[in-house]
Amino acid sequence: MMDCNSEFRKCLYTGPDGYTMPYRLYIPKNYDCGERYPLVLYLHGAGNRGTDNEKHLYPISLWFKNENNPVYNAIVVAPQCPEDKQWVNSEWQPGVYSVDSVPESEEIKAVLAILERVMEFCNVDEDRVYVTGESMGGYGTWDLLTRHGSRFAAGVPVCGGVDVSKASLLKRIPVWLFHGSADTTVLPEGSRLIFAEIRKAGGEEIRYTEYNGVNHNAWDFANLDTEMHEWLFRQSRLERRLLAEKKARKKKTAIIAGSGAGALFLSIAAVFLVRRNRKNRNTEN
Repeated sequence: MMDCNSEFRKCLYTGPDGYTMPYRLYIPKNYDCGERYPLVLYLHGAGNRGTDNEKHLYPISLWFKNENNPVYNAIVVAPQCPEDKQWVNSEWQPGVYSVDSVPESEEIKAVLAILERVMEFCNVDEDRVYVTGESMGGYGTWDLLTRHGSRFAAGVPVCGGVDVSKASLLKRIPVWLFHGSADTTVLPEGSRLIFAEIRKAGGEEIRYTEYNGVNHNAWDFANLDTEMHEWLFRQSRLERRLLAEKKARKKKTAIIAGSGAGALFLSIAAVFLVRRNRKNRNTEN
């Protein structure tokens, strides 16, 4: 297992208004300027807030326990939220909130600015940018997917909360969400609802794993899930676009084919009517 505290660089973001946010940055050891790398944006939970730029690394460090994990060949960005702030300014326990009623937080805006900075200076594959996080970070993950879904290839929210009414906006984004069935800190109802609503809206890229009897620490299981890691790094915005274009072409072809069949039917019917009218006229004469 890699020592993330030594391998992740310590960085500090300072905004135009003086707002600061510490973050850690992992760059693959064999980084090649001629290659482009997937990027994982990680948002920690409430218990890891602060300014030490260290304690928020634990959950994402679980990804590095397996040396064959594709995360070793990815860029990882891990911002740290201030002690008295939240990624999403909403009550946590219900597991649901309204994006329309809760403005985007200054913290999430800073996260997006950090993401832009890293993408400017590192060779990032823009079609393979992923977001994940647990608890408060699960809220942040859903918030980014809902407000800025076109920027991300996929997301992995763990025991977070979501705006269930936005299912139609989320249905085309590959998402694998995790929750514990016994979670009382962030109730699992929100996860269950969004999974059902996205499916109802026609979403085919949604997966949900609920750990029976597990409380709020679902990340201890989800972040060790090698199947999830492999699934995540297979996702690409390019593939999503190609799939959407393929479906659109099939739909267009079906419409044209249907129109052609309809036109043929009308032509045959018209010929039949013309012949019948001629026959009738001949009989009358």
